[in-house]
Amino acid sequence: MTRLPLKYREALIFDAIAVTDLCEEFHGASYQRSVPFDWDKMVGWVSDRIDDDGSLVYGCWSGDLLVGCIIGLTYVPPYSERVVAGDYIWYVRPEHRGGMAGVRLMRMLESWALDAGAAQILTGATSGIKSERGAALLERLGFVPTGTSMYKDV
Repeated sequence: MTRLPLKYREALIFDAIAVTDLCEEFHGASYQRSVPFDWDKMVGWVSDRIDDDGSLVYGCWSGDLLVGCIIGLTYVPPYSERVVAGDYIWYVRPEHRGGMAGVRLMRMLESWALDAGAAQILTGATSGIKSERGAALLERLGFVPTGTSMYKDV
């Protein structure tokens, strides 16, 4: 099977449905799957991120299929005046992992964070989806591990 070349771009408002569908796939594969996914709420949130100057939504397409995305946010922590950036989701469909899609999406987040004046980028391999592999990739990209992420269903 021949893959189409991947194209990367900032998501537009008409991409909100495709991004939400990908977020639902991510949710179903993550530890968060025990919490119900509200599709309507998520599509509204994604649309807000697309329209918000303090957020970014970048996607990776194979033809008309969204195969990966990264959603980033900036904020000012309560203890500082400096902007910090982070990601809410960084996900690539399983059949497109192992190439450059995830790396390029994270590099796009880094570039955006620098342009936004961020002093730091916070991210992690916290979804429970191939966490060790994701953490190793982040370390290769220059991120430093800190702390531990945990959850408990109640």
